[in-house]
Parts: sequence; structure tokens; C-alpha cells
Amino acid sequence: MAMAAAGLVLAASVAEAQTYRRYGGDNALRFRVGMLTPEGESDYWTDNAEVFTGEAEDFEDIVVGADLRFGIGERLGVIVSGDLWEGEEDQSYLDFVDAGNRDIFHTTTIDVGSLTAGLVFDLLPRDAAVVPYVGAGGGFYFWSLTEEGDFIDFADPLGPTIFTDLFEDEGEALGWYWLVGLEVPVGAQWGLFAEGRWRNVEDELSGDFAGFGDLDLSGRELSLGASWRF
Repeated sequence: MAMAAAGLVLAASVAEAQTYRRYGGDNALRFRVGMLTPEGESDYWTDNAEVFTGEAEDFEDIVVGADLRFGIGERLGVIVSGDLWEGEEDQSYLDFVDAGNRDIFHTTTIDVGSLTAGLVFDLLPRDAAVVPYVGAGGGFYFWSLTEEGDFIDFADPLGPTIFTDLFEDEGEALGWYWLVGLEVPVGAQWGLFAEGRWRNVEDELSGDFAGFGDLDLSGRELSLGASWRF
């Protein structure tokens, strides 16, 4: 992120040295890529941490997104966003091993896609060398959770038994987010931006995870991107 910030500063210097009557049009198409780190504040994450290795932060991985911004004023706009993220981690039991003293592993995978809409507001005019902005919105989050690998059946009458299986669940939930960012015009229609988003979304588990409580899908996203004004 330090190199990215330096790149934005350099771009801002180049942009300031040039004169644009107006940076692009009122609308923008934006693409971004970054890292999303789950918060993991729910029953599922708490219970997992008591039994298996790994924490929610270990599921940090790449997130990609695209936005359409429609201007409804000199600084105000409506933004429609789509995001995709997948986090995966190999986990093993904290207090149990197999007969050969080997760890008992399974792989946990969480996929989240979202379709959201919100408002975004530029804090400075669009022809400034650097344009800070803020925003907030909400929408639908589509998720799936799978655990595949080796597990222990503690209810076996003959004693704890290791078995291999696949557990899965999926659902949709409503959630909301807020964002802050910096955009740097680098041409009459093009710009670069750095953005942070914080989302809040949670859903109740069912299917193979019925009775495991809620799954917290909240997290923070730090990303870099490019925008095209039209």
C-alpha cells in the first residue's frame, strides 16, 4: 500500500502540472482490486476458534469489484457496485491428532458476492488535483460456506472416529457499507483512486451448519482502481 500511495502522489503531481477544464463527464465506470479482511465476530467464528487452528483474519484474500457512478449533482452521485471475494484456509483440530500423531485437517472456503447501491460525495471539486470522497450504501450479499476434509465424530459409540466429509451452506443477506477514498485525475477522462470500504453483513447458518448460529461476513476492503468518466 505504501508504494501505491506513492504512485498516487506522483499521479497527483502530474495531474496538477496539467490543466483540465473539467475532469470527464458526470458518470464513471470504475474497476478496483484489493484485499478484504473478515472481522469474524459471530457464533460461527467464535466456536471455530475454540476447536480449530486459524482465525478470521487468516481468510484475508483478494477482492475485485466494479462500479457505475451516475452523477446527480456537481459533487453527488449514485454508485452501483458488484464485488467478488473468496477466502480459504486449511484448519486442524487444536487438541486432537490421528493415531499416527498427525494433524487432522479440513479446508474451509467462504465465497461472497455482492450487488449494492449507495451515494458518494466528492469533498472537493472534480477539477482539483486530488479529490477525496465519502459514501455509504447497502444491498444484497450472496454467500456460500464449505468445509471439506477430515473430521472427528465424537458421538460414535465405539469412541471418537475420524471420517471424511463435505459440509456446505449458502444464502443471501442484506447488508450495508461505508467508504472513503482519494481519486487523482490523470487525463481528461481517466483517473486513479485508492479506496477503503467497511461492510457490515451477517446471516443465520442453516443446511449442514444448522444450529451453528450466525455467520459474520463483515470485513474491511482496501483497494486500488482506475475510473473512466463519460
